[in-house]
Amino acid sequence: MLINISDAKVVQPLLQRKSLSPEHLYLYSGKHYNPATRLAGESLVALETELTQSTLLYLQAQDLFEELDCCYKVLSKALVDEEPETFVLVMDELAERFKHIAIHHFDLAYAYLAWHTADDYPVMHHMLVALTLFRVGLCSDRFSEAELTSHLKAALTMNISMLTLQARLRAQTEPLSRDQRETIRKHPEQSANKLKLLGVKDDIWIESVRMHHELPDGSGYPNQIPNNNVGSVLLSVCDSFNARMAQRDYRSNFTAEQAVKDLFAHADHLYSCFTAIILEELGIYPAGSLVQLTGSQIGCSLIRGETAISPVVLVFRNLPSPGPGVALVDTSSDGNKVRNALPRRDLGKLPSLLELLSKVV
Repeated sequence: MLINISDAKVVQPLLQRKSLSPEHLYLYSGKHYNPATRLAGESLVALETELTQSTLLYLQAQDLFEELDCCYKVLSKALVDEEPETFVLVMDELAERFKHIAIHHFDLAYAYLAWHTADDYPVMHHMLVALTLFRVGLCSDRFSEAELTSHLKAALTMNISMLTLQARLRAQTEPLSRDQRETIRKHPEQSANKLKLLGVKDDIWIESVRMHHELPDGSGYPNQIPNNNVGSVLLSVCDSFNARMAQRDYRSNFTAEQAVKDLFAHADHLYSCFTAIILEELGIYPAGSLVQLTGSQIGCSLIRGETAISPVVLVFRNLPSPGPGVALVDTSSDGNKVRNALPRRDLGKLPSLLELLSKVV
């Protein structure tokens, strides 16, 4: 496969460090890249098979993270501004971008969003859930593409009525007030009603948002009615899983193993089916997880490995001594297995994922 490099400036440091050769780069015309004659502003392409894993990941991350950052800014503006004239069109465009990313760059995109969720939890959480939902929905083979797209847009907008409260709760240590509990209880219906006012006429989208906290056994909220809507159950599972994985100021994040055990405890067939797919697609150490290897190395799980317990890890710290620099480590080998997942808050402020990736090429 070809990888597009929209900004040729990113390859210059790699060429200087000899981690990338001009022979690996091509112009869109098919000719080999020649630094001396290339026209300014012309994009480049490379064959994935000609690049090392670290170089490929870095070049993919450059464009992908920029696109995700753009999606974040667009989604933030749309959810806050609430402009009926443009809202549906913006969500349609975002949905198409997320579908492509979920199919072609799922691990790397999930790693970026999970690693940076604390930067703006309310909006980043919507993006993580949308990405997870589309991937799990595809694997479940229970939805048409149109249905799954509607549920993806529900994931992007499910908490539109309580974004301000979510942001406040990230740093709140005292118990929820009565008003806060009531806002949370009512937010599925209030969000659905707000979407109607913003011009959404897609009944699947609206109903998915309205029902995403109602559970199959009738124990959910706000109305405690049995939820037989398969798409909103999928949204509920993906929302719950990612909420458990997120770091909170008042508690450590769950590990994926703890999160799926918690979800399996619902003992509902549909809930368990979607939870099993999450476990299969993300593994025990999902991309973006902070992990410790057997040799006391600390890193970010980056790509799911051949098994659920053997991800490719971007190691950036060694305990107790500084040790070697940043490196990609295949944890399927005996000496590099993952010992356990770590709570993010234990290590304080961490570098950006792109900054870490830039150090392995």
